Amino acid sequence: MNMDESEYEEMMRDEMIAREYWKSIQTEVPVAKKRKLPSVVEKYVNSAAEVSYENEIPAALTFFVLLGQLCKDLVAIPFGRRTDDTRIQVIWMQTSGTGKSELYNFFGPISEYVFKHINKKHGTNLDIFNVKDTTDAALVGSMDVEKQSVTDDEGNTTVMKVPVQIYGGLEGSGLCAYDEFEYSGVFKPSQHKENVVMYLNTMMNSLHGQNWIITKRLKEGGNMECRCQRSLLAMTYIPISMSKVIAETGLMQRSLLFIREVPIEKQNYLREKVAMSYGKKIDSVTPVREFGDAFIKIYETLKRHNMQVLADGGHMDDVVQFDDSFSDAIITETRKFQDYVQSSRPSVLSLANNFITRMQGSMARMAVLCCIAEAPNMKLDDRYIVTSRHVQQASHLVRECYFSLVSWLDMSLKREAKTFQDTKNIKAFRKVYRKMQGAVGDNMGRVNKTQFLEEVRKETQLGQATVYRHYSELLKTKKFSELKKGRSVYTRLTEDEA
Repeated sequence: MNMDESEYEEMMRDEMIAREYWKSIQTEVPVAKKRKLPSVVEKYVNSAAEVSYENEIPAALTFFVLLGQLCKDLVAIPFGRRTDDTRIQVIWMQTSGTGKSELYNFFGPISEYVFKHINKKHGTNLDIFNVKDTTDAALVGSMDVEKQSVTDDEGNTTVMKVPVQIYGGLEGSGLCAYDEFEYSGVFKPSQHKENVVMYLNTMMNSLHGQNWIITKRLKEGGNMECRCQRSLLAMTYIPISMSKVIAETGLMQRSLLFIREVPIEKQNYLREKVAMSYGKKIDSVTPVREFGDAFIKIYETLKRHNMQVLADGGHMDDVVQFDDSFSDAIITETRKFQDYVQSSRPSVLSLANNFITRMQGSMARMAVLCCIAEAPNMKLDDRYIVTSRHVQQASHLVRECYFSLVSWLDMSLKREAKTFQDTKNIKAFRKVYRKMQGAVGDNMGRVNKTQFLEEVRKETQLGQATVYRHYSELLKTKKFSELKKGRSVYTRLTEDEA
């Protein structure tokens, strides 16, 4: 759904006010004086933005999706009696034709390059599951029967039917990439995709425990397990049922959601930038090697540190240490999220507030990953200590996701309210029109406008000015048409609405 000019101006005005407010509640040490993201992340983002214009925030998110997956077997994040892993799960929703596929064409080859080299050298089994078939069987697998020859101790051979599990695409480690998440079954469930929300919610649970294992009950009896340790990167345009999915499934809250509706004016500008690239060659090989090698260096530096910690008697939750400033920074940044949304309309507040706890978790994990990303270029004694600076780096990115969510929710719920009101209005106007049509209308179905609007006022118990405003909107949308005869004006319900 594209915004008209007035909606776009309203959104930009609200966003400018929000950003000014956010600046006013920053800490005494301005984040602007610090690097917003680690150097390697900024270089990656700048390169990605050369092919996926003005998508710096999603580009940064893809960096942390890949890094979080690489670190998940080397680092555990303790919080209280619980333990979290390092994976970042991302859902990116944006207007069609504004660079989502171009960004994946940048990110995908880098991921493949990294997985290939790490698998070969370190014995891992990382891959990319590009989701095309979204049925339950394709995602989590199924059971089949296979004939196998079994020989007993006396040498007798018997052919037996043995149940064999056929693994689905979610099984294992690596990435789960949806290029067309709108067809996943999340937004429009079907008979063959009925459990997809449960599967995705389960895979987002911490890997430190048993709740991440997807269990499917078989028709033949018994259960089948899918051990998915993947990181999610899902991309789609903004589905019509988005606000309903947010309210009912809990899936969006568990991921780091970036949602952006690009206005037509901006789309036109981006098309011009794309047009300027025709006939020009851009090196696509060098970034794959440059950033692929950077990821490998980060991974191998962390792996050596992990092995040293374990050799010294430590555990995975000792690999990264937390400075005393870490918790205070998490509290401070989380309060900013809370303060920011408190001034929103109640309908926005009730939905957006549910995201804060999960975003706090994403911020903590991303702060750890910022620390890990900087480690190869730091002195040995300064590595793997997560500080308030890393929290501020992570907050910068998570904050942009929260801005986008609250801004979109506010605009979307306004539209839904207007649509509901329009529906309610046309029903009342239609009811009065049909009542009057036989009594005072002419043979063309016209009724006197003044009398008609007075009857509508009585029916709806609304003020005269409100009735006239609603009627004007119905005229603009061609639900009613007018005809002037002499000094009188007559109105008629259009054929499409009759």
